[in-house]
Amino acid sequence: MSDFEASYINSIEEIVGNRPAVDYLKKFALDVDNGIRRRPVLLHGPSGTGKTITAHMLAKWRGWNLIEMSASDYRDGEAIEKRLHVSSGTRSLFGKTNVVLLDEIDELSGRHDEGAASAINKLISESKSPIILIANNMWDQAITFLRGKTDNVEFKKLTNPDISIILQNAAAKLGENVDKKIIEGIAARSAGDARSALNDLFVMVGSGEDMLDSIGMRDRKSDIFSVLDKIFMSNTLAAPLRAISTSDVDNEMLIKWIDENIPYRYSQKNDLSEAYNALADATKFSTRASRKQYYTYWRYMNALMSGGVALSKSSYPDSRRRYSFPKVISTLSTSKADRSTANVLAKKLQKRVHQSLREIKSSILPLVSMMAKAAYAQDKDQVYDFFASRFDMTDKEVDSIMALTA
Repeated sequence: MSDFEASYINSIEEIVGNRPAVDYLKKFALDVDNGIRRRPVLLHGPSGTGKTITAHMLAKWRGWNLIEMSASDYRDGEAIEKRLHVSSGTRSLFGKTNVVLLDEIDELSGRHDEGAASAINKLISESKSPIILIANNMWDQAITFLRGKTDNVEFKKLTNPDISIILQNAAAKLGENVDKKIIEGIAARSAGDARSALNDLFVMVGSGEDMLDSIGMRDRKSDIFSVLDKIFMSNTLAAPLRAISTSDVDNEMLIKWIDENIPYRYSQKNDLSEAYNALADATKFSTRASRKQYYTYWRYMNALMSGGVALSKSSYPDSRRRYSFPKVISTLSTSKADRSTANVLAKKLQKRVHQSLREIKSSILPLVSMMAKAAYAQDKDQVYDFFASRFDMTDKEVDSIMALTA
């Protein structure tokens, strides 16, 4: 669930579309609160149909304590057991009903340890708390172990009128008076995906009806390399804007991809400087939007990280060069041992750096690594003493921090 979804919907009654599913979940919640034992519910359906926001609003409606995990948290069985089994008792510390939410459950395949499935099975069989699972595709082979263990609740693609209502409500929250033709145009291009329609709204707000063509029809299969091609090989604003609006890559990750590949596509010093300045400004607007929950800033972020970077070049780049995977991500994901080390370091930094573990691992740890290496060249003993006294780190952990960046 995006920050904006959480800000523009305040109650379960504000959920638009999929009323049969919402009504079923309300009955599920009332049964739980009345002491009736219910099987876990599996919410399934396409992206952007309201599955996650409905689960959050259900918990808010009943005053439940939400214990949540998503795809990025499914590392192995041990991680799930530590995070969930300890918290799956009937009540929280303050007497609220605990509800366990496993989002993106169909992302268990591939990079995740097989122990995750066993841990989730154990959770289902032993937990005294209600469990909600969310998947795009309930028939995905990654979650065959759930067959017959859940009550399945389908979320269907939203209709164009549903999307229009969502966009009107969002525009009102933003304090924007958006033309009806723009609302209807975005809805018609959304393919029933509210989240993508909201992203398009941020592009369009303040731009006028003539920018509708920059959105185009929704293509849910647009991959990151196609998006990067449109950004680095275009000399207009419309094509890059359309590319990011059709991408399933979230803004934070897309910024990392662009940041990593600017020097692989632009060789002139002025081009590099202009591109990085545009991307830095995009990051500022992204941060302001999240902190102030004023999501009009996203239209500036989108324009800067797409068209701003695209129009920074003075000549076309070499299209034969391969794109590079973001080093910040690959460094922290090279192995299970590396991920475990990064988690330990991030948790120690979190005691003084009040950010999420994900943000610390992706953005702050690499910066700390570079600063530590620079200081090490001047006085290595001072570096070890500093991390030991401020963050309770061992010399080996300090060495691990400095090894994060080449």
